[in-house]
Order: sequence, then C-alpha cells, then structure tokens
Amino acid sequence: MKNGKKQFQILLVSSLADQAGSLIHEEVRLLLAGNPQFQGRYQHRQFDERLIYLDGPSFSTDADIIIFLSRHASKEPRSVLTVHVTGNYGEAVFGGSPGTLTPAATAMMHAIMNRLAREVPEGYEVTYEATHHGPTNLPVPSCFVEVGSTEHEWQDRNAAVAVARAVIGAEPEEVVNLAGFGGTHYAQRQTEITLTTKGGFGHIMPTRDLVHLDLAMFDAVISGTGADAIYIDKKSISRDDIRRIEEYAAGRDMIVVGQSDLQNMRNLSFHEYCIIRKLAEEILSGSSVTVHGIHNGNSLTTVAIPSELIAEAAKVDSDGLSSGLETLPVVHLSGKGIAYYPTFITNQENASWITNELIHLCVSILHKNCTCRFDGDCLIISRKRFDPGKAANIGISPGPAFGKLMAGETVLHEGREITSSMVMRVTEKRICIPGWGT
Repeated sequence: MKNGKKQFQILLVSSLADQAGSLIHEEVRLLLAGNPQFQGRYQHRQFDERLIYLDGPSFSTDADIIIFLSRHASKEPRSVLTVHVTGNYGEAVFGGSPGTLTPAATAMMHAIMNRLAREVPEGYEVTYEATHHGPTNLPVPSCFVEVGSTEHEWQDRNAAVAVARAVIGAEPEEVVNLAGFGGTHYAQRQTEITLTTKGGFGHIMPTRDLVHLDLAMFDAVISGTGADAIYIDKKSISRDDIRRIEEYAAGRDMIVVGQSDLQNMRNLSFHEYCIIRKLAEEILSGSSVTVHGIHNGNSLTTVAIPSELIAEAAKVDSDGLSSGLETLPVVHLSGKGIAYYPTFITNQENASWITNELIHLCVSILHKNCTCRFDGDCLIISRKRFDPGKAANIGISPGPAFGKLMAGETVLHEGREITSSMVMRVTEKRICIPGWGT
C-alpha cells in the first residue's frame, strides 16, 4: 500500500531478439537495484522471440499490468519515445489476431507519457502511436513503451535510461479514459491532450483504419480502453465519419469531448464535469462551458444577472471580466453569439452571495473604464462619441481631421482651434439592477 492506494504489480517484458528492449530492461534493473523499496512491485520476463508474434497465453501472470519494453521501427526514421496499446483493427500483419483489441493500461500510459516528457533526451520526441500490432488476447491491461526508430536509437543508452526512469517513476492518477478516433499513426493531438490535461488515451483508431469501424469494433475500442468518453480528431476525418462515430457514441450513451472540455475540467472529476455539462445544456442548448473557481460539481444551482450588464462589461474589458471570474466559484456559458451568458452555474451554498459578487465585478469594470452613476436602481453609463454632424456644421470635411478628433486631438481649421470636445456627443445607457440603487 502507498498513501492508502493498492500497490500495482507490474510485469515488465522484453525480448532478447530486441536490442532496444533488452537495453531498457537492463537499465530498469539497475534503477531497481539502487531503489530496493520499489523492487517488490515488479516482475520480470524475457523471451527469445519477438514480442509482437507471441500469443496471449505466453504472458500468463498474476500481475495487474504488463509493460512491454521494445524497439520502434519505421520506414521514416525519427528519434522517438512512443507509447501504445496492442491490437489489430483489420488484418494481423504484425502479430496477434485480426480484428482483435487488448485491454489498455490507460491510466498507466498517461502517467508514462507525462514522465517521458520530463525525461526525454535532447533530439527525441514523445508521442502516442495508434493501435497497430500484436500480441493480442492478453490476460491483463498492457502497453508498449518503445525507443525508435533506427538501430542508432535502439543502441542509445540515454534513451534507454529515459524510458527506464519513466516506467519506474510513473504513478497513475485519476484520468479521464479516452478512446481516440481519427488522426495519423503518430497521434499528435492525442499526445498534446495527454501532456496538458488529465485525459488519457487507450486505443487510438487512426483515420486510415476507419474502414474497419462498425458498431462491434466501436464497442471493442470502448471496452478495451475502459473509456469514459471519446475524442474525435475532427480535422482529420470526413463529415460522414464524424457523423457515424457520433451516432455510435449516442447509441452507447458515450460523451464526445474536445480538448477544451478536458482543459476545463481542472480539479473536477469527470462525473462532476458531466453534471455541469448536462445542466449547461438545459440552460443554453449547444453551449460551451468555462469552469472558473468552482471546485466540485455537487449541489449545483444557477444564478442570473442582467444580460446588458455583463455584455457591457465584456465589451469594455473582456480580459478583466475573465480574470475576475477566475476568483469566483462559478461556471460561465457561451454560445449562439454570446460570449458571456448571464446565467451562471455555482454551488447552492454560494448562491446567496455570488449574484452580488458577479454584479459587483461587472460594475467595477464599468466604473474603471466608463463614466457611470446610479439613478435609483439603474446604472447609467455615459459615453462620449464623435459626432460627424457637429464636425460638418463647423465646416470640417471627412478626412484626416476626423481621425485626429476621434482620437481626442485638437486640429486647426481656418485659423481656429477645434477641440475634440466640440465635436462629441454624450450617449447614455441605462441598465436596471434591482436592489443596487444608492
């Protein structure tokens, strides 16, 4: 047990026919020799054969997770450290059974990816790979961690040390388990998501393999990942494929999330975020949500402020409004051309004061940037605007002088100084805020 958590048992597997995998395994053993407190967590097994061509029963184990230490080969040489789970969407060209996926160690893959990003040697990149080879029919969740993609990298001890440190140092945390659809073999967008959010990928089905996607394969991707939600790389696939995947997801009550959703979750659990999204949909269909200072999705309610008030505050200082919202336990909605919807989501215990805090934030922004006063319950915002009619009455024609006057400068016209105040008119906007009169 560590911090009250069950200590995972991990089987580390390599092949004597794979120089990169053997070198990584050697470095793992050296690290463990210097850190005996970790040794009980790991089991070790080496095979003479290439790992991808072994069958599932060969890996019979009482461990919780299998991590394969391996080389990565590619027709397009690049220095990479990669992570992926095994399986075949179609034919079994490189081991395993056709049309078969294995259980993914999704949280462990997320942890290893993030640790690799810290350990990566100069000149290497870290990336997920799409699911693409054997073995299959494995008894427990697994993943491959590889060094590639030529003999030069396979013999690079610095790369092997980086992978060994990542494997030993990876500590799985709570993640949002994601099944990925679309993109290339080197899953760039999925990698970015994993390195910047708590979204972790299991099976990734690239665009080229969508020809194998039917409902049965969709179910296999979801179950093999243990998916909480799915991510679609919409820039890389056709509208028809997007529609098909979304229909499969709707039929299985699976949520489709984007990168912004995952960034928005912050400290919320996925379940709590789903509750917020559902409430937001009831408030404004098709809306996007931005989580600010709210820390849990329990006992939610809504509060509202005058729509004109927040629209005016956003108009004069959108950044200041966003910064101010960050200090409050709220979620704001946007959509249908509205950047800041006037109805906010918050926890019930905050509802009694959060409305006043939101109004105070908007009023403060307007006082800072405009001339404002209260008349009873109405906030009156006064603005000076350039009046082309007044300028024309003085005899000033449209041209450079207009620009100078609008900028507050003084111009000389027929020997007379014309100040900007002479061509301005005052407009007033009244916003009623019940209970805020002075």
